Amino acid sequence: MNHYVLFPFRGGALALWLTFTLGLELAFHAGLFGIALGVALVSWFFKYCFVLLDFIITGATEPPVLSSEMVNPVDEQRPVAQAVLIAGGVMLTLAVSRSVGPVAAWICGAVLVALLPASIAIMGLTSNIVRAAWPPDLWSVVRGIGQRDYTLLVSAVPALAAMFAILLQSGAPLWLLLAVGQVVLLLTFALVGSALHEHRLELGIEYRTLKERIAERDQREHESERGRVLDHAYMKFRVGKPLEGWQEIQTWLDSQRAGLDPADRALSEHHAVLGITSGWDDVRAADKVTNDLVELYFARRETGRALAVVEQRLASNPNYRPKQEAHAVRLAELAAAAGKRALRRQLVGDKDV
Repeated sequence: MNHYVLFPFRGGALALWLTFTLGLELAFHAGLFGIALGVALVSWFFKYCFVLLDFIITGATEPPVLSSEMVNPVDEQRPVAQAVLIAGGVMLTLAVSRSVGPVAAWICGAVLVALLPASIAIMGLTSNIVRAAWPPDLWSVVRGIGQRDYTLLVSAVPALAAMFAILLQSGAPLWLLLAVGQVVLLLTFALVGSALHEHRLELGIEYRTLKERIAERDQREHESERGRVLDHAYMKFRVGKPLEGWQEIQTWLDSQRAGLDPADRALSEHHAVLGITSGWDDVRAADKVTNDLVELYFARRETGRALAVVEQRLASNPNYRPKQEAHAVRLAELAAAAGKRALRRQLVGDKDV
C-alpha cells in the first residue's frame, strides 16, 4: 500500500495539485470570474480523485494525467453523489444533536466517519448512491478489507483531516492550505484505492490492469493478422496452389518464433493454426502442422503431448499418419500402454510394435 500512498507526489497527480493550487489562488483574487474558475477547478479535482481511485484499484503503476474525458460532467457524477451523502450525514448528525443530545451526535458522527472510506469505495466501484449508503454493502467492504487494514484506513482519514485543521488554525498562507488540502484528499482516495486493490480477491473485484488491457489488444490484433494470413493461404489451396499456401503458413509460423521462449511461442501458435486448418476441406495443411507439432514435442521429449495432438488430428482426419515412421511406432506404444487400442490400430494397423 505504501507504493500507492506516494501517488499524490508523483507524475500527473503532482502536476495536478501544483497547477490547481496556483489556479485556486488566482480564483480567490479574481472577483466574479474567480468564482466560475474556482467551481470548475474544484469540480475537476474531485473527479480526478475518483479517477485516481479507479487507477489504483486496477493496479496502475503511475497516477493518471488529467484529461478532457475525465472532467466530462455527463460521464462522471460520483463526486456529486458522494457530496450529497456527506451532506446528508452532516444533517443527520445535527438532527441527532438537536433531538437526542451532543453525546449521541458525537457517536453518530464517529460512526459515519468510520463508514466514509467504505462509502467512497462503493461509490468508486458502483457509482450507485444508494449502495454507497446501504449498511449491508458498507459492511461487506469493511469485512472484505479486514479489521486490521480497515482500522488503519479509518484512523488515517481523521489524522489527515486533523493535520489540515491544525494547519488552518495556525494561520498558514492560503496557497499552503490549498496545496495541503488537495494532498489530504488525494491521500484519502489513494488509501481507499490501495485497500481495495490489496483485498480485491476478498472483495470479488474483477479488474484488468493497463498491462493486461494492452496484452488483450495485442492478442486481438495478433489473431486478426493470423486470420488474414490463413484466409489467404486457404485460397491458395482452393485454387490448386498448395505449395504457395503452405509457404504462407510456414512463413507465419516462423515469424512467431521470436521472443523470450521461442519454443513455447511456436507450440502455442502451431496449436492455434492447427485448430483453424482442421476445419478446411483440404486436409494437407492441418496434417503438415500436426507433423511439425509432433516433431517439436518429440524434440522436447514430451511424447504424451505428441500423442494427444495426433489423437486430436485423427478425430478430424482418420487417414492421417505421422510423417516419420519412428514417431508413429513410439506413439503406438504409448497408445497401447494407455489402453487405447483403437488409436494404436489407427497408427500402425495390426503390426507388432
